[in-house]
Amino acid sequence: MTLREALANHTRFVMFCGTCDCGEAKYDLIVDGDLVYPPVHESTIREVNPELLGGQNE
Repeated sequence: MTLREALANHTRFVMFCGTCDCGEAKYDLIVDGDLVYPPVHESTIREVNPELLGGQNE
């Protein structure tokens, strides 16, 4: 499963996991089967499926 597929079709929710060295927020993706996808930058989530952030950081 690609990151785009995970974000678009399989992510149940996201969980803040810290800030990257570049200063951007990172989130763990909780996908089908309660598996955790490695941390992803907020900008990537906003690009593919911004609804996952549910109004966070607006």
